[in-house]
Amino acid sequence: MGTDLQFDHAVHFVSKPEDLIAELAELGIHTVQGGRHEGIGTYNSLTYFDLSYIEWIGVFDHQLLPPHQETPRYGLVETLAEDGYTEGLSRIGVRTQRIDELAVHLANQGLEVVGPVDCSRRRPDGKLISWKLLFAGQPEGGLPLPFFIQWDDSDETRRAELTQHGTIAEHGLGPLKLDYVAFTVHNLAKTVDNWTKWLGLEAEAHGYDDVWQGKKQTVRLGDVSLVFIEPDQNGTASTFLQKRGERPFALGLTGGAARAVQPYLNLHGSIYHLA
Repeated sequence: MGTDLQFDHAVHFVSKPEDLIAELAELGIHTVQGGRHEGIGTYNSLTYFDLSYIEWIGVFDHQLLPPHQETPRYGLVETLAEDGYTEGLSRIGVRTQRIDELAVHLANQGLEVVGPVDCSRRRPDGKLISWKLLFAGQPEGGLPLPFFIQWDDSDETRRAELTQHGTIAEHGLGPLKLDYVAFTVHNLAKTVDNWTKWLGLEAEAHGYDDVWQGKKQTVRLGDVSLVFIEPDQNGTASTFLQKRGERPFALGLTGGAARAVQPYLNLHGSIYHLA
């Protein structure tokens, strides 16, 4: 299944997604209003790097949030609830064109699988955007697996429409690219073994990360690196692991004139690295 999978987006919970539009513009990062998930009380703003993006998600009506026991197991709302709706990176989404096959594959790996389920949101211009989601995981918890998404429109159609509407546009810093997402984990070897086996991906050699201060291993997912960090001392990654558990904690962007600004930004509970 690995050859079909592409990084789609990172989900970052914030209290007011609309504020990110001006806040990121000051940093030279183009962000637009997204839309509302009417049935579950959430809404978003979006920052695109070609078809990979960051979803800045928030809650517009807490009364619409489904009770924890009614959310899909391993679903995004369930993860946000587990995090106490605190600001920070929460999950990643992975794109596929074979979501039904993927559901069977993950079930055969011994994972609990929910979906695919039909989803949609309405854009500010009124167009209804639709997709299918698939969730999978193990009941003992730990680092949540990606959720999986199959858009109803093709990549080519989506890229053309997003560009026409100004959602995909040049950033003030230049042609930025989403380079990596980093995760804190308790057991590096077990996590990487599971993710590579379940998703059909390949891992690079073990190493040590002097910035995050921990053992490191990277898994390639299309053009984006998934960097897993097992902290071994009281550094940045260790602080995030103690505070938020096994979660994505940092996201890296490359290209453009990003080197002209502060390279590491603590942005709404997570680290953004501009290199």
